[in-house]
Amino acid sequence: MLSIVVPIFDVELYLSACLDSLVGQRLTDTEIIVVDDGSADGSRPIADAWASKDSRVQVLHQRNSGLSAARNTGVRAARGTYLAFCDGDDVVPPGAYAAHIASLETSGSDFSTGDVRRIDSTGVRPHPGYRDVFGQDRRRTHIRRHTELVRDRMVWNKVFRRSFWTSRELVFSLPAYEDAPVMMRAHIEASAVDVLSEVVYHWRIREAGASSITQRRDEPANLAACMRMVVDTFEVIAGLAEDLVPPYADDMCRGDILDALDGLRLHDERVLDEALSLARSFVERVPPGIVRALPAAERRLLDHLVRGELAEIRKIVNTNEKEPAR
Repeated sequence: MLSIVVPIFDVELYLSACLDSLVGQRLTDTEIIVVDDGSADGSRPIADAWASKDSRVQVLHQRNSGLSAARNTGVRAARGTYLAFCDGDDVVPPGAYAAHIASLETSGSDFSTGDVRRIDSTGVRPHPGYRDVFGQDRRRTHIRRHTELVRDRMVWNKVFRRSFWTSRELVFSLPAYEDAPVMMRAHIEASAVDVLSEVVYHWRIREAGASSITQRRDEPANLAACMRMVVDTFEVIAGLAEDLVPPYADDMCRGDILDALDGLRLHDERVLDEALSLARSFVERVPPGIVRALPAAERRLLDHLVRGELAEIRKIVNTNEKEPAR
């Protein structure tokens, strides 16, 4: 049996589509554990209605404690041989979980991971960060053999053997951007992993209601939370697999760190003090060769950051065109 943990908080506009995609899976031996994390909108009655008409759906209610706590609550309730996670505003393609389980049953790997698409009212589109990560199927591989898997830091495109999850005592702890430290530890500590080229998850771009945290990346608190994730994930990788520090550092220096610096386009440096301090502490630990290999513009920004020259960073980001949120 597959246990699917679905944490929800104020997702009434999207929850029915999510649950419809889960009960409609070709894999029928499932339990769907919805954890209502103190929703203040209509999410709770929607979830309860689904539970009343489908015995595979159960709903747990708790005071608002955050996504990490909600996921951990769902894991404690899970009874299945396999474990998956789905956010309450997203959608899972009909054959996704069957593909995961078929692969794991054949390979014996600890977990499987697959390709992702972004979804909105206009349809689905590729996620640029995953373009070459899921280019081909790989059975019983490992992040140390295919280091591009350092970019596979989300939990919801995976199915785990629950015995692996519990034996490694994997838990979520960060209040936001909570996936990455846990997923990098899972990748490193797994004996083998299956990589599926099949699209197994549709990650929603919210067009109504409250924006998701990844759609609010420019907010100072979110930038600080993202930089905390960058640093915490670095600690996991450096402690367990130092050989993976270079590919991880390269990805961060080309992505999330630049996003934090771009915050100076909108905010005073005092408001961004926590985010920029965390970003600087990370860059100071990046192997020098990684920074030297960056394009000149990015290298110059990171050099200014290490030297504390925030006014120079502001000049640069104010003259550069802002890229759309990823």
